[in-house]
Amino acid sequence: MARKSAQPPANLREQALASIRRGILDARYPAGSLLSESQLAEELSISRTPIREALRELAGSGLVRILPQRGVVVSEPSVQDIVEVYQLREQLECFAARLAAERLAPADGAAFEADHAEAMRHMEADRLRQAYDASIRLHSRIIELARNSRLTQFMSQLSDQVHRFGLLTLRHGRVERALQEHGEIIEALLRRDGAAADALMRAHLRADRDLALRITLPAGFALPELPG
Repeated sequence: MARKSAQPPANLREQALASIRRGILDARYPAGSLLSESQLAEELSISRTPIREALRELAGSGLVRILPQRGVVVSEPSVQDIVEVYQLREQLECFAARLAAERLAPADGAAFEADHAEAMRHMEADRLRQAYDASIRLHSRIIELARNSRLTQFMSQLSDQVHRFGLLTLRHGRVERALQEHGEIIEALLRRDGAAADALMRAHLRADRDLALRITLPAGFALPELPG
């Protein structure tokens, strides 16, 4: 009888990647903290090799920095990071919202409404992380409806930073207003009003951006002048 093969290294790398990424996004590993390969390996009960591979991938997405002679540190988001990510999101997601309104099918509308209702239930029960997870499906569904593979690829490259800033604003009290804005975007999509969906998405992203900047800027510093 053949022996059962060990779990493929790729699966271990994905396991490590998912766990460390979530720990950073949920601030279990705070910005500026050092990440030890040996401690992470012990925590996750896997070897250091998949941990090392996962950390390299997270460095590529900007969540960690690999510092010679020091190790791996959770990156601290800068004003420039926030401005650049939201500039790209505004261009890509507002365009996608306009296309999504034109291409919306009844099943798509029902899915938007179901996700929003789930997010609202979680918010009312003070399950904010679950509310966030349900609410962000709005953005992914809009990207899918745009049916543009390059747009999907660009958004995938931004995803770690997008979620990092989204969870940052969630922890600073924006969940209720953000969900109201999502409801307004959904209403525009259901009306197939692309111009309104575009404008509402733009306002939603700028409100997120401004709060992320206020959180990140040192006390007493004014928000930078931005277009729009």
